[in-house]
Order: sequence, then structure tokens, then C-alpha cells
Amino acid sequence: MPNWTKFDAEVIKKTHGDIFYYRDLYEGKHSEIFPRAKELIEKGEITDNIMYGTHRAKNVRTPYIVANLCKLIPEIPAMLVSRSIGNIQTSFSPDDFQAENINSDTDEIVDEPRDEVSKIINVQQEVIDQIQKNSHLALEHWGNILQQQLDGGLVGVPWLDEKGLRLEFKARDVYYPHDDGLGVDLAYEIEIDEQEYLHVYREQVVNGDLHTRHMLYLLNESRKTEEVPEDETKKLLGMNELEKVYPGRGRPFVIYWPNEKTFMNPLGISCLKGQDGKQDEINWTLTRNAITFERNGKPRIAISKEIMAALQERAQERYGDESKIDHRDLEITTYDDNGKAMEVIQIDITKIGDIQWVKDLMKLMLMETKTSEKVVDFYMENTSTSAQSGVAKFYDLFTSLIKAEQIQSEYIYFLQQLIESALWLANYNDPAVVIEEPEILLKSMIPISRKELIEENNMAYTSETQSLETTIRRNNPNASEEWIQEELARVEAEKTSNDSFSLMRGHQTIQQFMGNRDENGNPIQNNQDDE
Repeated sequence: MPNWTKFDAEVIKKTHGDIFYYRDLYEGKHSEIFPRAKELIEKGEITDNIMYGTHRAKNVRTPYIVANLCKLIPEIPAMLVSRSIGNIQTSFSPDDFQAENINSDTDEIVDEPRDEVSKIINVQQEVIDQIQKNSHLALEHWGNILQQQLDGGLVGVPWLDEKGLRLEFKARDVYYPHDDGLGVDLAYEIEIDEQEYLHVYREQVVNGDLHTRHMLYLLNESRKTEEVPEDETKKLLGMNELEKVYPGRGRPFVIYWPNEKTFMNPLGISCLKGQDGKQDEINWTLTRNAITFERNGKPRIAISKEIMAALQERAQERYGDESKIDHRDLEITTYDDNGKAMEVIQIDITKIGDIQWVKDLMKLMLMETKTSEKVVDFYMENTSTSAQSGVAKFYDLFTSLIKAEQIQSEYIYFLQQLIESALWLANYNDPAVVIEEPEILLKSMIPISRKELIEENNMAYTSETQSLETTIRRNNPNASEEWIQEELARVEAEKTSNDSFSLMRGHQTIQQFMGNRDENGNPIQNNQDDE
């Protein structure tokens, strides 16, 4: 396990690599990390007002151009996957074999008998709903997936304290696994009373039981540590106890989700790894073109020496300064010996640089990161303005969707394991709570019209391949759980409504009503009536 004698950037880099570099790359701080950009800024050929302020740009008009494709690469899968994550539902139903035990345990807790086991299942769902609400989970999906792609990993931790049972998500650089694979340390740098501390939370499996412990270290100016005594640690952290043992828990509560895990990179890699060189070249080409345009793109007027002298003379007479040439004086000019008065010179800016080279670099970056070109759509001249069906959108975004589906399945597993850990903590305090990996409902990654959505789900329901509850949920993805249950009850009530005639004779059809009439609709006379 880690020996916390020192904590600085080198300690983080040794375990997690240069994740701060990739964060700067994503945030567009390219003028701080690319050598060619820094050199041009130092020489004064270009400027970055955001970095150095306008005082450095007095005589420089060309900015450093950044076409930040490194921002889109992690954001595209984050956008697709986050919008597809729906509500989280318990996987238990009222007829599950565990229901009887749940019922008896809960009766002891609430001191009153329960007639319907389904009420206990509702309590189970209420626990899961509280975890979602306490964690603000609906607001975390996009940031979680983005950070996992950017850093190459994401940490999830279940907590149970005075704030309630919840999930917390943390950046990769706090995670330090033990070499034996039986534990993990989470290290945070915190400030208490203007003093820097290192807070270490440790989980370790010993003889089949999970041991947790909080440790606090004082950080000096050289970033070396000194462990704080236990009593003082409790006071500084506001805790009554620093150690706990969870019998029977054979794995840590902390869950780590790596990106593109391999044997060479067991903690995962950033999706931007290897893209910095191409991003630098894109910025360099665009900035170089901007410099050339600034110097040569504006029209210039060439005139003879005689005309220039005449203009200066008029400016001296009119304003007392020969440099204040009035453009109106150019309207009437004299010709020189060759018949020329003045000439407008302008360079053909379409020949400057190679924008196609920039597009090729972008295409290469998208290919290496498994990102569909249509998502970025930088070929604006080929963009279709007509409406597209969901199928057409699917094939346009095929590459990104394949990548997003892989991320989606991993994220669902990550959430399920985290909620299972949280339910384990809840069960430790209340045996009536069931430990499970709940079901996570999914929505479409690709936006479709509400008409298409309803038609698709209604067709599945009428063909008996989808339940009524699932149909209502998918037709109303943003509805609350209470509304869905009420709507389900209303639909069921309308389906089973009967009148007294229907109860005696059964539901009537038009053929049944026409059964005692001839083909012209006239009543058929009974023979007994005739007699």
C-alpha cells in the first residue's frame, strides 16, 4: 500500500501520468503548452490576450488561432451517453422469493404488520430514489463521462453520513490502488485554518472483512508529510471514529472505471493521448495563415512619386501636416509618362496556406478517436439542410454510436456496482434493505421526434413485446415516478371499466347488434309473434 511520506505533482504523475496536460489540452490552453505558440507570443508576432492582457498586444494584431478539436472528442460521447441514461428501478417484483424475509424484517423495524408485500418493494424503490436525489445523479452523468474520457478514469464512492446515503464522483488523481489488489487509498489535499493537509481514506480487505480508516497528514512547504495524532485528526475532520470494520464485505466500496484499459495501462488512458501533435499543427497552420493574411490580405494603393508629392503638398496646405493625406484628393489625378496614375494591389488570399491540410489533420484525429465526421461536420459545403429520419442519423453517426454504446454499457455497470455498494451500506444499518444491482432504463441516444417515439413504443406494446408500464415510461421520459404510476393506474382503470349490460352480456360488437336484422337492416319478425 502507498507510503504517504510526500505528496506533490510527481506522486500524482507517477501513478496517473500527466493528466493535467490533457486537461489543459481540453480547455484550450494551447498557448501555454505548445512550444511554437509560446515562442511566437514571446517574440510578439502573435498575441494571446487571455493570457497576457492587451498591453502585450499594442503593435500586434494577429491572435493565436485555436481550433480546439480536443474539446469535441470527449464531449461527443458524453453528450450521446448522458442523454440515454434514464431512471433507476429496483429489479425485484412482489413475487420474488426474498419478499417474505423482507416483509418480516421490516415489520420488526416499523412495529406494524404489512398486508401487501408490494409495499416493501416500494420501500426498496424509495431507497434507490433517495440515493439518486441525494447524489443529484441526473446532473452528474455528462460530467462523469466527460471526466472519465478526459482523464482516462473515474472514481465512485458511496457515502452514508448526516447528509444521507449518496454517491460521490471524484477525479482520477485521488485514486491509489494497493499493489495486492485488496485495497485502495483516496488522497485529498485539503485546507483547514489556512494550513495544508493531506486527507487519506483507506479501504482494505483483511480476512474477508472490509476495514476502513481515515488518516490526516500535515504538509510542509517541501510537500513532505507528518501524520497528525488520532485525537487531533478526529477534531479537525469532525469525526467521532476514524476506523470501521464491515464483516463479510470482501471487496472495497470504492469503484474505479478506467477508459480503454489494457495490460500496459491498467488504470486506463485519456482519449486525447497522442492527439496533441496534430492539434498543435492545426493551430500552427491556422495562425500562420492569419499572420500572412494580416500582412498581405488588405488592399494597398501604389502611386507614382509625382502623385505622392502632390498629395503631401495639398495636405501641408490644408492641415499643416503633409502626412495627413486626404483620400478625396485621389479622385482627380494626373497620369505619368506611362499613362498610370495609381494601382490597387491585393494578394489572392485563397492561395495562402493549406486549409485542406487542416481538414486532413482533423479527419485523422476523428478517425483515431473513433469519432464520426458528421458529428463535427466541418465540411460545411456538404451539409444537408433537409430533414433526416432516425435511421439516416444513425448511419451518419455510426462510428460515434459504436463508441458511445461501449461507454454506455461500462457506465451502466459502474453505476450498478456503485448503487450495490450503497445498498450494502444501507443494509448494514437496516437489514430490510435488499442488496441488488438495479435496472437502469435507457433512452435513445439520437434525438427523434415525439411522433416517432410514440409510434415506436405503441407498436411494441400492441405487438405484445413491451409492457404497458415500459411504454408509458418511454413515451414520457421526463415524467416523475409518481406521475407514471398514476398514469398507469388511470390506463388500467379505463381498460377494465364495464357497465351493467357488458357484465351480463359481455362486450358487444356491431355484428352482434345487427344479428336480429336482415341484410337491409329491417327487424326480423319472430314466428311466435305472428301467431
